[in-house]
Amino acid sequence: MTPTALLGSNITCELGAHRVLHNVSLKAESGQMVGIIGANGAGKSTLLRILAGLYSNHSGSVDLGDTPIGQLSDLERAKNVAFLPQNPDVHWDLTARQVVALGRIPHQRSFNWLDDPNDVDRTAIARAMAATQCHHFADRSIRSLSSGEQMRVHLARTFAVHARVILTDEPVNGLDPFHQIRCLKVLRSSASKDNCTVITVLHDLDLAARFCDQLLLLHNGEVLAFGNPAQVLSPPNLTKAYRIRPPTDALSHNHNIALWDCEDD
Repeated sequence: MTPTALLGSNITCELGAHRVLHNVSLKAESGQMVGIIGANGAGKSTLLRILAGLYSNHSGSVDLGDTPIGQLSDLERAKNVAFLPQNPDVHWDLTARQVVALGRIPHQRSFNWLDDPNDVDRTAIARAMAATQCHHFADRSIRSLSSGEQMRVHLARTFAVHARVILTDEPVNGLDPFHQIRCLKVLRSSASKDNCTVITVLHDLDLAARFCDQLLLLHNGEVLAFGNPAQVLSPPNLTKAYRIRPPTDALSHNHNIALWDCEDD
């Protein structure tokens, strides 16, 4: 049996007077890529932050293997869980390579820009930048790059950690179609080849169906469906969660979500 890498059980979260999540459970196994989908405001980003151990104002539990994630030190969590938020930002004028090198901090006894990285760090940084095709602007300032180029640098930083679990929130936001597909292929490859677990929030349902082993569909903060893409992306589920309807010629086009239409108000 494939071991469970990350398990969220009965998660409920309230932000102020608003209940964002209610009784949400998710099991992600080693070697799997799991997509979290749902309409705006469904609770996707909040759930991802809870799974990363960044929110404590919730009930329910999150376990990394056999260990509650709240029992891990900040350092151990940083080594084992790599988190890429929406619209990541850098507040210093660093080069792209220096940003990617930030992913190696949890593995270093101390961190100093003046120190030369060791061979393990250099290899991890180079491979991560090559995988996301940002090695050719490694020495450019992160602020001089386009938003799509910056996202590829941040994704490389996430890969450089070599974590057991990778959590990404809309990682292909702002990327052109080529780099959307390439970055999701790299995430998919990381899950299968490195036997890590990838959990990612996606809005593109066609990409989610293509690359994810399992999909968690949230609706109004609750789990509407969890399973393989064919089970989750059914017309009743999509109509309820997104208020979209399949095209008239459903037999030939039902697999392509881009051809669906929105429901009338």
